[in-house]
Amino acid sequence: MIAAFVRGLVLLSLASAIGGLVLGLLFPASAAPDLDVARARLRRWVPTCLLILLLATWAELLVRTQAMSGASLGASVAAVPSVVTGTHFGQILAARAMALMVALLLSSERAGAFRAFVLLVVVGIALSLSLTGHAADWGDVTLAVAVDWAHAVAASAWTGGLIALALVAGQRGAPWSRESLAAVVPRFSRLAGLSLLAVVVTGSYTAWTQLGGVSRLWTTMYGRVLIAKLLIVAVLVWLGAVNRYAHLPRLAPSQAAPGVGARAFRMARLAAFGRSRGTPSAPAESRLVAYVTGEALVGLAVFACTAVLSEVTPGRHVTFERKTTTHVAPVARPGTGGSRAGTVTPPRGDAERGRTVFARLECASCHAVPDQSFSPPTRPGPDLAGIGARHPGELVESIMNPNAQILDGPGYTDERGLSTMPDYSDRLTVGELSDLVEYLRSFEATAAPPATEQPAREQ
Repeated sequence: MIAAFVRGLVLLSLASAIGGLVLGLLFPASAAPDLDVARARLRRWVPTCLLILLLATWAELLVRTQAMSGASLGASVAAVPSVVTGTHFGQILAARAMALMVALLLSSERAGAFRAFVLLVVVGIALSLSLTGHAADWGDVTLAVAVDWAHAVAASAWTGGLIALALVAGQRGAPWSRESLAAVVPRFSRLAGLSLLAVVVTGSYTAWTQLGGVSRLWTTMYGRVLIAKLLIVAVLVWLGAVNRYAHLPRLAPSQAAPGVGARAFRMARLAAFGRSRGTPSAPAESRLVAYVTGEALVGLAVFACTAVLSEVTPGRHVTFERKTTTHVAPVARPGTGGSRAGTVTPPRGDAERGRTVFARLECASCHAVPDQSFSPPTRPGPDLAGIGARHPGELVESIMNPNAQILDGPGYTDERGLSTMPDYSDRLTVGELSDLVEYLRSFEATAAPPATEQPAREQ
């Protein structure tokens, strides 16, 4: 929960900074007093967002360090330098922090060239989110990372721009004139339309790669959260369509014939709500600003769903489609022992690096271990004390194919009889797997493991 909250704060502050910078570039060169006030507000808003993003970055680093070390919050602070220098995640966040400090120093400058440069820096900072998220499971220089980056930038320009527009145009003390709204809002509306197109294309690709199958939309937590996000985005798109095709024409009438989008909107509104009963009595300016504010609030819910998705295991890792072949009892039968025929022996790894992998995968949330630095498990799973007495090849099998043999126990299987342990076959390199096995082998002398050598029953 804390990790999702921190990630959400990172997403929101980044999008708000990008949106504020983009909105400022859309302002006309006129010297209208209300636009001058808006520019001044944006010059304060963007540095505030960048400062929050910097603080949230350090909070994210601390939360991840605590997860890796399994130590208390105070002890995790001392481990931060090791995470920064010794892990990919720490190095990415350190680079993000340095880029943020550069952007902060230049964000208050009035010159357009400086603000354009700051926008480029912040767009580069958005890449750090892709490099520390699910998209980076395939590597740093991959299509998945590039698509996720484009998705983040397009979504930030759209939703972050809405937040900034609601902030500067919806102030009661200094409302925008009709002329200023007519000059800025159509430009932003066109940008929002292009951003929406980019979000749909990149989001579809990301959903396809992360889900791994249509059925995982409703059979996995990742898919269900994604459905909730899509429904909220649909509401956001509808509010934007009302503003673009109903309120904006009243604000800045055009002689051009209605386009395809306008005709599609009218048909959808007619089908959903019936024929309109006249022109609204409220001024177009106030209705437009009210809808922009509503869009910004709905956008906050989108960020909340995105933050949860970043902390939920992607649906593609739920790869079990059939019943298991064997189940095993938690107690060894008399006279059994040794490894099964055909068991391979992996190369020796590094136990300390394996401990880091163990922490990153959050294995201690289900498994009790003799390592006292890890907190007690909060979900059901076998005790790993003494597991090192097993053949290392069996440890490899249990990690890469949890359904090969399943230990009988409460909560160890789902309603289909499949292991509740995730499949890590596409999440670990060979080196990480060897290191993790070496760490598990260090538990050999602590206690006798629950044996899994002989099947108790055949499925």
